[in-house]
Order: sequence, then structure tokens, then C-alpha cells
Amino acid sequence: MSSVVERIGELLSRLQSPDFFEREEAVKELGRYREDEAVAGLVLAIEDADLGIRELAADFLTEIKGETASELLCRFLAHKDIGTRNLASEILVRIGVEAVPALIGQLADEDVDVRKFAVDILGLIRDKRAVDPLCQRLWDDCSNVICSAAEALGEIGSPAAVPHLIAACTKIDDVRLQAVEALGKIGEPSALPHLYESLKTDDPVVLYSVIDAVGSIGKFESIQHLLPYLDQPDQTISEACLNAIIRVSIRNGGRLECELPLDRFCAFLFDGVRRGNPEITEFTFGRLATWHGRNVICEMLTILEYLDDDRFRRVADALIEIGPTAVPLIVTKLQGADKETKLRLLELLKQFPTHEITGELLKVVEDQDPEVRQKVAHLLGISGDTSALPALKRMALDPNGHVRAAGFAAIGWLASERDVDFIISGLDDRYNDVKEAAIGALIIVGGPKVVGKLTADLYHSEVDRQRLAVTALGWIGESEVVDPLLRAANHPDAAIRKSAISSLARIGQIGSPEPIVLALNDENTAVRKAAVTALLALEGDRSINHIKFLLDDPDVWVRYHTVTAIAELGVRSNADFLLPLLEDQQDIIKIATAKALAALGAKKAIPALERLRKERNKDLVEAVNQAVTTLGGSK
Repeated sequence: MSSVVERIGELLSRLQSPDFFEREEAVKELGRYREDEAVAGLVLAIEDADLGIRELAADFLTEIKGETASELLCRFLAHKDIGTRNLASEILVRIGVEAVPALIGQLADEDVDVRKFAVDILGLIRDKRAVDPLCQRLWDDCSNVICSAAEALGEIGSPAAVPHLIAACTKIDDVRLQAVEALGKIGEPSALPHLYESLKTDDPVVLYSVIDAVGSIGKFESIQHLLPYLDQPDQTISEACLNAIIRVSIRNGGRLECELPLDRFCAFLFDGVRRGNPEITEFTFGRLATWHGRNVICEMLTILEYLDDDRFRRVADALIEIGPTAVPLIVTKLQGADKETKLRLLELLKQFPTHEITGELLKVVEDQDPEVRQKVAHLLGISGDTSALPALKRMALDPNGHVRAAGFAAIGWLASERDVDFIISGLDDRYNDVKEAAIGALIIVGGPKVVGKLTADLYHSEVDRQRLAVTALGWIGESEVVDPLLRAANHPDAAIRKSAISSLARIGQIGSPEPIVLALNDENTAVRKAAVTALLALEGDRSINHIKFLLDDPDVWVRYHTVTAIAELGVRSNADFLLPLLEDQQDIIKIATAKALAALGAKKAIPALERLRKERNKDLVEAVNQAVTTLGGSK
């Protein structure tokens, strides 16, 4: 033990060394000991000239804690150097509850600064053992100590301090403000009678604090005591009163049995939302459904950039509920808004596709952001206002491909046959989404001129134009496209043949199905499959005699498709065509056939299915077992 003491003595000596590194190593080693002498050395080190050493000693003292460190640090509360006093105070706060007894011992010190430092630190530690000693300091000779004691009691939050704070508040003017604030922080309802009486004060600063304290305590009965102060000419007081009423209401499940003059406080409430005040935000959003004045709408629009998606949706729902009245204000807000807000507002305006918004939207067709221009184009399209066509044609020539696509798509909603030649130009664009938008516009316009242009494009030099043309003709679906599609069913390009056949099936009434029957022999498997689907859609069970030969097609997937298609007809007699396929070389065909026969209820297939139960392919055996079970055979 003596060797440890000797070593600590050596380290204490080194703390006086002019060499920084020697002093630093001494502090580090002292930090490993718990002897009082080592702790004392660390406390002395907080006076070191070097900040790094002071902070290192502070960290060790915070870790060691204990009575010795606390007692020694308390002596530094009277240090002539304010930096050292502040560091000692900080360490005591970090030591926490173990420092409380030592700090309480300083509350009667002759030095007023020491008393105040001790009071402040106890308030930061928030240990209830300090409540009674701090209550005694409410009668200190120094007003600074009294006020600090009231603040500290508020931080600790013990109801035991309430009668002492009320007594001090009543008898000592200098502490009224801090005592009232402390009562609010403690939140004890027994303080309310005193606070209600204090509402009569002529001091606006104290009145503000009393109102805030009443709101913090949160008893529903307090609302009636607060209501008269909503009419205070001092705006700071009236807003504090509304804020207090809001907090009381929220503490009581949103209960509020009186009408509030919300329009007078519109700016205050929405400013609270902007500042992220959770209570004001909850209260304000809870009233959007029924609070619809012009100033409310304007304020709603000012907070959009501060909202997350969920709260934006709530504001949007409120604006939608308000209806067209809100539209001019929404559109006006577009001017000068940031990008994100513009996008949100434009999304909101989709709910009001009217001619009235066109004029304002035309002011932002050249917005610097392409996303904004895209949304503007869409809105102009759904507005139904043909006066927007010139602007949309300019947008269809925009440098940005996505904007061009949006422009062409929008033109489709407003255009007539006079605009077909312009829309056709979009098919020459280098980007597919622009081409598809132009095709979409042509489909919407329709009519003989569009059909003629698309029919000509079936033999355009570019294959992409041919494919777009056949797709568009299919979607137009009018009787005048049937002949072009029937011709396209014999087009040199297999993809176009397939698309034409699929479109004819969708149209339904095509006259003679002969071109599709011929396509059953097409060299391309996808075309043959499309022809099977089309004939079944057009002819139903009558098509079976045309397609049954494909059950022997060399392509396995054509056979598979045909089996499935025949099953979908649901005609039991067609099972006879399928039975031989249970002997097919491909297991996938056997599986499809087993499922098809089960779907058709072909009990005659059970013996053949039974023979397949010994196959090695587990998927096949599972399909067979399922089919036999479905048909009522043995399990």
C-alpha cells in the first residue's frame, strides 16, 4: 500500500512539471487509482494551463465519481477563475446524484456565488433529495439565489415544492416569474387556485408565464379561466392563451366544449405548424375539415413545403373538400414556389381539371424544371381547354424527352383531325416514350385520317413505325381498322402479324376469319399461338376443327398453348382430341393434358392417367394424381 501512496506522491509532483507530456502521463496514471490522494491530484489538474489536460482530468473524475471528488470539486465553486468554476460545475453535473450531498452542504456557504452555483447544479442533477434544502433557499438573502432555487425546483419537478413556491411567489415579488414557471413545470393541479388568482396580474411578463403554467398543468376546467385572455390586446398574451387552451384540450383527448375565434389566430396556428410544434399542428390539422375561410386556404398553402407526405395528404384532402373555391389560390401559389411545392400543387390540381386554371398554368409551361413542365402538360391536357393546344405543341418540341412525351400525350385529349399531322411527327422522335405518347394521342383522336396514316405506316421503312401502327390500329378498334389489320395479318414482320391477329380478336366483329385461319400455318410459333387464341375468341367451339391439327405441331409450346386453349373452351367432347397427348414425348405436354382433361371432366381418361402414375417425373405424377382425384378415380 505504501508503494502506491509513494507512486501517487511522485505523480502529484509531476503535475507541476513544465513538460506537457509528463503532466499528461501523470494524469492518465492517476486516473487508474481510487485513493483520495489520486482523486485530489485529478481535481488539482483541472487548473492546468492546458485545455487537453483539464478535459482529461475531468473525464477521469466523472468516471470515478464519489464523495471525495464531489467535496473537493465543490471547493472550486469559489475559485477566482470563472473557467475553473465552470469546469468544476460541469464535472459535478456529470457526477450526478453522488454529488448531491456535497452540493447541499454548499447551500449555506457565506459566498453568494457558491450558493447560486450549488443551486444551479442541483437543478441540473434533478435529485429529489435536494427539494427541501432548495425550498429553504427560497428565503435566501440574495434574490439571484432565490430565483435560481425556484428554477431548480421546477427542473426537479417534485409536488412537495408547490406550497413553498406559492408562498415565495406571494411574498417575494422578485421570484414571482421563476416560481410561476416552476409551478407549470411541476404540473401539480393543487397550484391552480393560486395560478387562477395570479391571472389578475398587471405585469404582462408574469401573466404570460401564468397562462403558460396553467396550460402545462392541463386540467380541463382551466379552459374557462383562460378564455377571457383570448381577447387581450397584447397579441403575445392572446396567442399564449390559445396555445395553453390547445395543450389542455390535447391533454384531455381533444375535448373542447367551446367555440374559439380561430380566424383571428390563423397566422399563429399555421406558423406553429411551420415551426413543427406538435400540439399546435395536431390541433390545427384536426380542424381543417371544417375551417375553410380564404385566409385559412392561403395559410394552408404556405405550409406545404414544411409537411411530410402524410400531413400533405391531410391538407390536400381539406383543399379538395373546399373544392373549386381553392383553385385560384392554389394556382397563384405556383408562382415563386420551390420545385417540390410546385409538384405537390400540380398533383393537387388534378382534382380540379377545369378551363379556369388554364390561364395560370400557361404561365409555368416554361418552368426551368422538366418535372414541373411534365405535370403542367398533363394538367393542360385534362383541362379540356383547347386554347392550350399551341402551348402543348411547343412542349411537344421541348429539349427534354419526358416533357415532349407529356406534351404529345396531353395533345391527344384536346386535338382534332386538324392536328394529326403534327402528332404523327412525334413518331419520328428518337425516344420510345415520346413515340408511344404520340401513338396514344392518335388512338384517342381516331377517325378516318388517323386510320389512313396508320395504315400507310404498316409499310413504313422503319419497322418500329410499322409495329406502332398495328398496335394503334388495334386499340382504335373501330370498324374502319378491320381491313388494314386483316392485311397486316399477312405482313412480312412476324411481330406485326401477331399484333394484328391479337387486335382482331379484341375487336371481335371482323367478318370472315379466313386470314386468321391461314395464320395457323404461319412459320412463326408466336403467330400460330396468337391465331389459336384469336380463333377461340372469335369462333368459340366452332374453331376446334381449325386448330386441332396444332396438337401435332412440331413446336412444344404451340402444342401446350393449344391444349390449354381447348381446355378453356370447356366443351367435354373435345377431350377426345386431347387423350392421345397423354402419350406425347414431352412431359410438359402430358402435364398440360392431364390438367385439361380434369378441367373438362373426362372420366374416360382415368385409365390412361393411371398408367402415368409410375412415371419418374415428380411434377407429372403430381399432375396426374390431382387429375385422377378430380375425376373421381382412386387415390
